[in-house]
Amino acid sequence: MGVGGTERNGEDSFERLADLTARVASTAHLAPIVDQVAGEIARLGFGMVWLARFDQSTGRLLTLKELIDGVDTTASTPEVVLDTRRAIGQGFRERRMINVRDPRALYIVDEDAEPIPPGLMAVSRSMYRHLGGNPFACGPMLGSDGAPVGAVGLCSYRGRQPIPDELLERGLLRALRDHLAIATERAIHIARLERMSADLVKVQEVVTRDAHLKAVGELAAAVAHDLNHLSGIALMAVSSGMRSPEAARDSLVPIERASRTIGDLVARLQRVARAGAVSGQGGGTADPGEVVQDILLMLGPVLREHSIAVELDAGPVSPVRGDPAILHQVVLNLVINARDALEQVAPDRRALRIRVRDEQGGVRITVSDTGPGVPPEGWARMFQPFVTTKGPGHLGLGLAAARASLERMGGELGGHTAPGGGAVFEVVLRRGARAGRAEPAAGECAVAVAGASASADAGADGLAGAGGLEAAGAEVLVIDDDSDLVSVIGSFLRPLGYRVTTATSAAEALELAAERPFDLVLCDVGLPTQSGPDVCRELRQSGFAGRIVLMTGWDGDQVTSGQPTSDHDHLLRKPFFGADLLRAIETSLGA
Repeated sequence: MGVGGTERNGEDSFERLADLTARVASTAHLAPIVDQVAGEIARLGFGMVWLARFDQSTGRLLTLKELIDGVDTTASTPEVVLDTRRAIGQGFRERRMINVRDPRALYIVDEDAEPIPPGLMAVSRSMYRHLGGNPFACGPMLGSDGAPVGAVGLCSYRGRQPIPDELLERGLLRALRDHLAIATERAIHIARLERMSADLVKVQEVVTRDAHLKAVGELAAAVAHDLNHLSGIALMAVSSGMRSPEAARDSLVPIERASRTIGDLVARLQRVARAGAVSGQGGGTADPGEVVQDILLMLGPVLREHSIAVELDAGPVSPVRGDPAILHQVVLNLVINARDALEQVAPDRRALRIRVRDEQGGVRITVSDTGPGVPPEGWARMFQPFVTTKGPGHLGLGLAAARASLERMGGELGGHTAPGGGAVFEVVLRRGARAGRAEPAAGECAVAVAGASASADAGADGLAGAGGLEAAGAEVLVIDDDSDLVSVIGSFLRPLGYRVTTATSAAEALELAAERPFDLVLCDVGLPTQSGPDVCRELRQSGFAGRIVLMTGWDGDQVTSGQPTSDHDHLLRKPFFGADLLRAIETSLGA
């Protein structure tokens, strides 16, 4: 194995190479391998050894190590720029070591832009002096695909002797270069992976923020609807109560109930806001039952709007370790996904079930729906980024972000298709330190599922009073699943001479409309089992010739783009005073 007497014996060379091979295989750190290779090359008789890494982004050679007569001179090495007119550049172009036996034959340049005579190889004056005018060799270290990953420069062989060509191409020196090339290539890949990992973390944070913003948008729309609806109850009650002391006394009950519900809704929003404010700070505990109830309360209008029946099975559970904002976002994402999936089935088949249970070591939240489900092959990719079944306009990042967020807090997210169809998602959370928590008030779960409305009669018929339109004797059907709202509307309109009938479901309203000739229908947009616009459409198809006013707490653009259609004559946005209601009725009946 020895060449030109540069190695003590073949056995020694083999042992040194084996030791280097073992080190390359056992460590991902480049520095100790560079030190060992530089030392081994110096032992072959070279007074100067230069090793560098190729930076593809800049096209420059970054010095890893330089030894001159055993002294580390890395810090004083001149910057090396690839230039095909020079030896190192030619070596990169031809993928081989360039052996310069007589440096005096090189063209010495003082400036990079200085022209070089054709057929000559150049070297800068600073590098010529650095090499001491001695014969030298330089060239690339090639990676596994044949592309340069670094460079080697050798000088001062056995004093000032020219370097034998065979020493460069065979034997221990070639093996040392190849081993260093492997280690350098691996270091480059590791650095690239670390950059990609850092970029991935940044992207994941952006995705999580985007998912949180989407969740905030969903909640803002739902909460705005409920606040408008509850404010509408209070304002209508105020309008009725202004007629007389007796009417004012009767109006206090629905006003109080609406105000209490608004307070509960605001308290839940503040809880979500506090969780979001400390999100990402690590530590802390979350209450899964509380999170689920908050979400169902705030998304109640959305679910009713889509005729989705909700079943909540949530007993007392222990707190879990983790970020409440992340848990809120994950469960909210699952509920919204279920809502979207349920749009693909008939309204009478739409059901969402949420189960929250303590189990060994943690808490399990199960969100299932009666939608079309997911094909078996779909689950394999369900939690990968940019995979979605929702079609154009959806990036498919929600579930991927949810799983990644849960994993950071030690949780898990999985899913499967139920035997009877429909998707089932399960969130498993590690138990946290037990913290004191008041048990939910009686009926709290039912309130969260049903929304902000309470079922109780309020107001009184036959209130005396004045103001607004003269009694027209019109027959009015008021449709809303909130009994407080239909009650206060009735209490307001009846003293003005309107004959008011109320209904709290679509089926009841359609049955009444088939039996009696109403002049006007006031219909809420969000009704259980059947939406307000669907009720209007069915009324028209049955031959109803009266006027129809749609009432909504949603942005009008989300309902009918704010314009009347053939199915309704006017859109009345909540909250509204009695005067607003009378204007809508007058406009519709006078049209």
